[in-house]
Amino acid sequence: MSEENNYTSMDQNEFMKRMKAIASDLWGGIAPAEEEKPAPAVQKDNTPAAPEKLKTGIQNIWKTADETIDWTDALAHSTPTDGLTGPRMWAFYHKNAQKVLDGDLTAYTEVLQKANPLGELTEFAENITMRAPAPERLESTFICKKEQLEKNRKLYLAAMGLRIARDLLACLPVEEVSVTGEDEGATVFNATYTRQQLLHRNFVFTDPVALAKECGAEFN
Repeated sequence: MSEENNYTSMDQNEFMKRMKAIASDLWGGIAPAEEEKPAPAVQKDNTPAAPEKLKTGIQNIWKTADETIDWTDALAHSTPTDGLTGPRMWAFYHKNAQKVLDGDLTAYTEVLQKANPLGELTEFAENITMRAPAPERLESTFICKKEQLEKNRKLYLAAMGLRIARDLLACLPVEEVSVTGEDEGATVFNATYTRQQLLHRNFVFTDPVALAKECGAEFN
C-alpha cells in the first residue's frame, strides 16, 4: 500500500514540474504571477488612511470662481449654449435677461436668490448676505468664523473678499462689488473691487492681500 502511495505522489510531483516548465516557456522564463498591489496607507495608529482629495481652503479659495453668465447670450437663446447651465436655470436666465441688462434691481435680487453665487463659501463664514443697491453695484457682508480669523487674519479676510467679488461680478453685469467682513458686530474688513481692476488677472499668482489693499481695503 505504501509503495502505491509513493508512486502516486511521484506522478503528481512530475506532473507539477512539467507544468512549471511549460509556464516558464510561455512567459519567457518567468512564471506568471498575480499583479502586486501596493499596501494601503495607514496612519500612525495603524488605521487605514483616508484617500487624499484636492481641497479648497482659504489658502487657494480666490483662485477659482463661478463661470460668468453671458446675459446677452441668455437673452438671445431660449436653450443653453454654454454647455454648463441646466435647462431650467437657463430658462430662468432667458426670462430675466432683458430686465437684468436694463439694470432692474428686482431682477438682480431674484437672480441672486436663485443662482446663489456665494453658496460654496458658507463653510468659511457664519453668515453671508448679498444686496443690489444700484444697477452698477453689488454689496456683500460676511460674518467671520473665529477659527479662520485667528489662523491668518489678513489672508482670510482678503481671500474671502476677492472670492466674493469674483463670484458676484460673474453673476451680474455690475461694475463693482463692495465686500465687508464683520466680527462681533464690528467691521474688520472692507474693500471695493471693480470689474476693471480684476480684468485679465491671473488669479493663480495673485496675492489677495496686496490686491485688497489696491482696492482700498481697510483691515481693522
